[in-house]
Amino acid sequence: MTHNQFDDDQLEHVLNNAPKLSDRRSKEEVLNRLLADARLQDNVHLQEAVQQPIEEMSAQEQQQSTETTKRKKRKWPILMSVAAVFALTVGVGSMFMNNNHSKLDQATAPDIAPYSTMEDAPAAKSAENHDNFLDSSIVAEHAKIMSLRTSVYEEDLTDAVVFRIGLASRDVESVPMTYVIPNERVEEDFGKEKPSTLQMYKKYAPQIEEEAKGFTNYHPYQGELKEKDDKLIHVLPEKNDYDVASAPVNEYKGTLQDTFSDSEYTEVEFENADGTPYEFSQEGEPSKAMSLTGPSHFNYYLYKDQDNGAEYLSPDFRQTFSSVTEAITVMRNKNDDVYVPVVPENVTYTVQEVAEGVIVTFNDPLDLTSIDPVRATQLIEAMMLTAASFDKQLRLDNVVQESWEGFDLKNFLPKPVGPNKQYMETP
Repeated sequence: MTHNQFDDDQLEHVLNNAPKLSDRRSKEEVLNRLLADARLQDNVHLQEAVQQPIEEMSAQEQQQSTETTKRKKRKWPILMSVAAVFALTVGVGSMFMNNNHSKLDQATAPDIAPYSTMEDAPAAKSAENHDNFLDSSIVAEHAKIMSLRTSVYEEDLTDAVVFRIGLASRDVESVPMTYVIPNERVEEDFGKEKPSTLQMYKKYAPQIEEEAKGFTNYHPYQGELKEKDDKLIHVLPEKNDYDVASAPVNEYKGTLQDTFSDSEYTEVEFENADGTPYEFSQEGEPSKAMSLTGPSHFNYYLYKDQDNGAEYLSPDFRQTFSSVTEAITVMRNKNDDVYVPVVPENVTYTVQEVAEGVIVTFNDPLDLTSIDPVRATQLIEAMMLTAASFDKQLRLDNVVQESWEGFDLKNFLPKPVGPNKQYMETP
């Protein structure tokens, strides 16, 4: 990395967002997954590893008495690498275990398959080839885990899909989450046919440990959610936790928008059990359908749970803007006690819209290493998310560094798919 060493807060942030390293797949599944990855087609170590005939691997596996010692010697350096990574993770993690931090939902990431391959490589020649391949894979995976990025990007979806959901904060606000779910798991859960967004919601929402993440126990919704053509219908019970005041109603509708916008549904209707329109007590008239397709032109701030310290990027009380210039310009303003600006008070800039996207030019050269690395990354991603809400890409000018956390700051940055990357816990 190009910035300073982590301090305790940064390490805590990284550990809270680190996925579990577990893989229950067979060697054949792991190898097939690697071979199917277009990014690895030209990897010489992988090609060498698979050229070894399966029959030879089986024969060599029977020669345990003569090959075991050699194999162990060959594996020793890579085992030491894994042990070092594991010891670092455990050692740092123990510093925070007494702080009652969030237990995050994580799932098997596709790139951790080499760990399983390393443990099971049966042949001496294969083990040597795999060791070379694993050396680079472990470094890449370790860098991925230690990354300070928190949003989801297209590169995260090479063999996965997203599941979006709005979680209800203790401040009666919806905070958008973007779960990355491997295609393999979706196929296990639903078969070959692509599931609808509602089917995914009914399957995965109950599995989220909301309170452990710093949110209220909110999902799945009370009542019944069902599909009708391109619409959602929420049949609400006569007594529910949503229609008790204006703030809970706004929170409820915000979670629906964060969960089902950008899906196949155009709107959601609210009904009583008898099929008549539901009447929210604060509105005093039968409810109208809520659109799920309207533009959501937000800017992004930092939301921090006061109990467990978990941090997320989220719109500030869902305030919308007519232009991306206005949305980014006012990101320096502190509007309330819930959301914190990601832009340091001493940082000023101008915003310009061009054909390729939006350009933010800092008035003084911005040295990202002079800012806490976590905060610097949040600054970049919050502006990227704000631009993306207008379907635009962002470029940052007058930054000292040419790259940061894998972002090429010399060019327009990619549009995030969604904020607050999460992984589902392996069942």
